[in-house]
Amino acid sequence: MPRSTRPKAGGLGELLARLADWYAEHRPRYLKGLRPGASDRQLEALGFPVPDSLRQLLQWHNGQKPDFIGSLVESWRLMSTIEIGEAKRELAAETAWQPAWIPFLDDDAGDYVCLDTSRPNAPVREYWLGKKEHPIVAPSLEAWFAEFVAAVERGEYEEDPERGTFLRKRG
Repeated sequence: MPRSTRPKAGGLGELLARLADWYAEHRPRYLKGLRPGASDRQLEALGFPVPDSLRQLLQWHNGQKPDFIGSLVESWRLMSTIEIGEAKRELAAETAWQPAWIPFLDDDAGDYVCLDTSRPNAPVREYWLGKKEHPIVAPSLEAWFAEFVAAVERGEYEEDPERGTFLRKRG
Protein backbone atom coordinates (compact mmCIF):
# COMPACT_ATOMS: atom_id res chain seq x y z
CA MET A 1 0.00 0.00 0.00
CA PRO A 2 1.50 3.40 -0.88
CA ARG A 3 2.57 5.33 2.18
CA SER A 4 0.24 8.26 1.40
CA THR A 5 -2.88 6.09 1.79
CA ARG A 6 -1.63 4.26 4.87
CA PRO A 7 -3.60 4.99 8.06
CA LYS A 8 -2.04 6.75 11.02
CA ALA A 9 -0.07 4.57 13.41
CA GLY A 10 -1.65 3.52 16.70
CA GLY A 11 -5.23 2.65 17.56
CA LEU A 12 -7.64 2.05 14.72
CA GLY A 13 -5.14 3.29 12.13
CA GLU A 14 -2.65 0.62 13.15
CA LEU A 15 -5.36 -2.07 13.06
CA LEU A 16 -6.39 -1.02 9.55
CA ALA A 17 -2.74 -1.09 8.43
CA ARG A 18 -2.34 -4.62 9.82
CA LEU A 19 -5.54 -5.71 8.09
CA ALA A 20 -4.38 -4.18 4.79
CA ASP A 21 -1.05 -5.99 5.10
CA TRP A 22 -2.82 -9.29 5.77
CA TYR A 23 -5.24 -8.73 2.89
CA ALA A 24 -2.36 -7.84 0.56
CA GLU A 25 -0.84 -11.25 1.25
CA HIS A 26 -3.97 -13.42 1.64
CA ARG A 27 -6.89 -11.57 -0.02
CA PRO A 28 -5.37 -9.33 -2.72
CA ARG A 29 -8.51 -9.56 -4.87
CA TYR A 30 -10.60 -8.13 -2.01
CA LEU A 31 -8.10 -5.34 -1.37
CA LYS A 32 -8.27 -4.38 -5.06
CA GLY A 33 -12.07 -4.26 -4.78
CA LEU A 34 -11.93 -1.43 -2.25
CA ARG A 35 -12.27 2.21 -3.24
CA PRO A 36 -9.63 4.81 -2.38
CA GLY A 37 -10.08 6.63 0.92
CA ALA A 38 -12.75 9.30 1.34
CA SER A 39 -11.79 12.94 1.05
CA ASP A 40 -12.71 15.57 3.64
CA ARG A 41 -15.23 16.88 1.13
CA GLN A 42 -16.94 13.47 0.82
CA LEU A 43 -17.09 13.16 4.62
CA GLU A 44 -18.54 16.67 5.00
CA ALA A 45 -21.17 15.88 2.34
CA LEU A 46 -22.72 13.36 4.76
CA GLY A 47 -24.23 16.35 6.55
CA PHE A 48 -23.79 15.06 10.10
CA PRO A 49 -20.84 14.79 12.51
CA VAL A 50 -18.69 11.77 11.66
CA PRO A 51 -16.98 10.17 14.68
CA ASP A 52 -13.18 10.11 14.42
CA SER A 53 -13.10 6.31 14.26
CA LEU A 54 -15.50 6.20 11.32
CA ARG A 55 -13.61 9.04 9.66
CA GLN A 56 -10.41 6.96 9.90
CA LEU A 57 -12.16 3.89 8.47
CA LEU A 58 -13.59 5.84 5.52
CA GLN A 59 -10.29 7.59 4.88
CA TRP A 60 -8.69 4.15 4.74
CA HIS A 61 -11.19 2.99 2.08
CA ASN A 62 -14.41 4.70 1.07
CA GLY A 63 -16.35 1.47 0.70
CA GLN A 64 -16.15 -1.16 -1.98
CA LYS A 65 -16.41 -0.78 -5.73
CA PRO A 66 -20.09 -1.18 -6.69
CA ASP A 67 -19.58 -4.13 -9.05
CA PHE A 68 -17.20 -5.98 -6.73
CA ILE A 69 -18.38 -9.22 -5.13
CA GLY A 70 -16.80 -9.74 -1.75
CA SER A 71 -17.22 -8.92 1.92
CA LEU A 72 -15.07 -7.35 4.59
CA VAL A 73 -16.27 -9.93 7.11
CA GLU A 74 -18.98 -12.60 6.88
CA SER A 75 -21.50 -11.14 4.40
CA TRP A 76 -20.93 -7.52 5.50
CA ARG A 77 -19.85 -5.11 2.77
CA LEU A 78 -17.93 -1.94 3.62
CA MET A 79 -20.14 1.05 2.83
CA SER A 80 -19.07 4.28 1.11
CA THR A 81 -19.98 7.78 2.24
CA ILE A 82 -22.68 7.90 -0.45
CA GLU A 83 -24.14 4.54 0.66
CA ILE A 84 -24.07 5.62 4.32
CA GLY A 85 -25.96 8.83 3.54
CA GLU A 86 -28.54 6.99 1.41
CA ALA A 87 -29.05 4.28 4.06
CA LYS A 88 -29.53 6.82 6.86
CA ARG A 89 -32.20 8.62 4.82
CA GLU A 90 -34.00 5.36 3.96
CA LEU A 91 -33.77 3.96 7.49
CA ALA A 92 -35.24 7.11 9.04
CA ALA A 93 -38.72 5.70 8.30
CA GLU A 94 -38.03 2.42 10.13
CA THR A 95 -39.58 2.37 13.61
CA ALA A 96 -36.68 0.50 15.23
CA TRP A 97 -34.00 2.72 13.65
CA GLN A 98 -32.48 5.51 15.75
CA PRO A 99 -31.24 8.76 14.12
CA ALA A 100 -27.98 8.59 16.12
CA TRP A 101 -27.00 5.31 14.45
CA ILE A 102 -24.55 5.50 11.53
CA PRO A 103 -24.29 2.38 9.36
CA PHE A 104 -20.87 1.41 7.99
CA LEU A 105 -21.41 -2.22 6.93
CA ASP A 106 -24.40 -3.70 5.11
CA ASP A 107 -25.38 -7.16 3.92
CA ASP A 108 -27.53 -6.05 0.94
CA ALA A 109 -30.58 -7.51 2.74
CA GLY A 110 -31.58 -4.53 4.90
CA ASP A 111 -29.31 -5.34 7.85
CA TYR A 112 -26.48 -3.10 9.03
CA VAL A 113 -23.60 -2.82 11.42
CA CYS A 114 -23.57 0.72 12.75
CA LEU A 115 -22.10 3.08 15.30
CA ASP A 116 -24.44 4.24 18.05
CA THR A 117 -23.40 7.86 18.46
CA SER A 118 -25.96 8.42 21.23
CA ARG A 119 -23.64 6.57 23.63
CA PRO A 120 -20.10 7.31 24.83
CA ASN A 121 -17.37 5.89 22.53
CA ALA A 122 -20.00 5.17 19.82
CA PRO A 123 -20.36 1.40 20.40
CA VAL A 124 -20.91 -0.93 17.45
CA ARG A 125 -24.47 -2.18 17.12
CA GLU A 126 -26.07 -4.68 14.74
CA TYR A 127 -29.35 -3.62 13.16
CA TRP A 128 -31.49 -6.51 11.92
CA LEU A 129 -34.48 -5.56 9.76
CA GLY A 130 -37.75 -6.65 11.36
CA LYS A 131 -36.21 -7.39 14.77
CA LYS A 132 -36.95 -5.53 17.99
CA GLU A 133 -33.52 -6.03 19.55
CA HIS A 134 -30.41 -4.51 18.01
CA PRO A 135 -27.51 -5.64 20.19
CA ILE A 136 -24.30 -3.81 20.92
CA VAL A 137 -21.53 -6.14 19.75
CA ALA A 138 -18.46 -4.08 20.66
CA PRO A 139 -17.80 -1.07 22.92
CA SER A 140 -16.23 0.92 20.05
CA LEU A 141 -15.19 0.64 16.41
CA GLU A 142 -11.58 0.25 17.50
CA ALA A 143 -12.53 -2.65 19.83
CA TRP A 144 -14.56 -4.27 17.03
CA PHE A 145 -11.61 -4.08 14.63
CA ALA A 146 -9.14 -5.20 17.32
CA GLU A 147 -11.06 -8.46 17.79
CA PHE A 148 -11.57 -8.95 14.05
CA VAL A 149 -7.96 -8.25 13.05
CA ALA A 150 -6.58 -10.49 15.81
CA ALA A 151 -8.87 -13.34 14.67
CA VAL A 152 -7.85 -12.82 11.03
CA GLU A 153 -4.16 -12.88 11.95
CA ARG A 154 -4.70 -16.10 13.96
CA GLY A 155 -6.09 -17.72 10.80
CA GLU A 156 -9.66 -18.02 12.07
CA TYR A 157 -11.25 -16.73 8.84
CA GLU A 158 -11.38 -18.05 5.31
CA GLU A 159 -12.81 -16.64 2.11
CA ASP A 160 -15.44 -18.43 0.09
CA PRO A 161 -13.97 -17.99 -3.42
CA GLU A 162 -17.36 -18.22 -5.14
CA ARG A 163 -19.34 -15.81 -2.93
CA GLY A 164 -16.55 -13.60 -1.62
CA THR A 165 -17.79 -13.97 1.95
CA PHE A 166 -15.14 -14.03 4.67
CA LEU A 167 -16.30 -16.45 7.36
CA ARG A 168 -14.94 -17.84 10.60
CA LYS A 169 -13.71 -21.38 10.11
CA ARG A 170 -15.90 -24.05 11.65
CA GLY A 171 -14.72 -26.49 14.27
